[in-house]
Amino acid sequence: MPVRGVGAILRGGFDAIFRPHKFVEFQTDSYGASRLGVIRQLGSLLGVYFVNLAAYAVPLTLAGIGVQSSQSAPENFARIAGSYGIDPVASWQLLTAFVQNSLFISIATAITLVTFHVGVLIVRDSQGIVQSMHTVVYTTSAYLVATFSAVWYLTNQAGVSGARQLIRNLQAAFVYAIIDALGAGVELPGGRPDSLGVTTISAEGQWILAILTLSLLYYLFSLYLGARINHRATRSNAAIAVVAVALSPVVYVTGSIIAYIIA
Repeated sequence: MPVRGVGAILRGGFDAIFRPHKFVEFQTDSYGASRLGVIRQLGSLLGVYFVNLAAYAVPLTLAGIGVQSSQSAPENFARIAGSYGIDPVASWQLLTAFVQNSLFISIATAITLVTFHVGVLIVRDSQGIVQSMHTVVYTTSAYLVATFSAVWYLTNQAGVSGARQLIRNLQAAFVYAIIDALGAGVELPGGRPDSLGVTTISAEGQWILAILTLSLLYYLFSLYLGARINHRATRSNAAIAVVAVALSPVVYVTGSIIAYIIA
């Protein structure tokens, strides 16, 4: 059984890199026609997602990312942890860091699922929410996790400051483009970047930027393949579904700016 599990992981990794169409269509023929079969398949997909989420968030948490050393444990939690001989402060800090590290990828996954399924609904190619969930679970578990991992690396490593500054400038420029389009008098904490360019980007930073770009392209392409294979969409309709996902950051930032102005 362990050998078979390792083999499945290696095969999935190979497909994710070299055969994304196989990776996305994995087990699509097992979707049940009955309601019970659909529920079982949804449970299986949720299991796959949470295992991959833990595999992403646990190493970040153990590396100290998101851990706040000044944070104290709530009284009820401290009492329960203490009864089992567990350090309540350390365990609470690790727990909250795990939740925080899981939150970003979970929100991104939820947004992807909603926008992707809305996209296939708009073009009337939807074969069901299970097909969309299958596509999104496998896509985000591989390519979006790789994207977030690259961003975390840029955020926390000292030797990639040039690449980190470039990403921050691009993010700020993106937000300010929406601010200007809305005519909102809002300023970001870091201010408006003078330019997108940076003086130097290390070789390590260039590799991370390449991985980040490649994982994003894989992410969008796998969603396209998911629409084509799992929803049997035409090329143009599959592209529309991907555009719906790609536009989600614009919708999110626009909504955040409007909410900030109203508040």
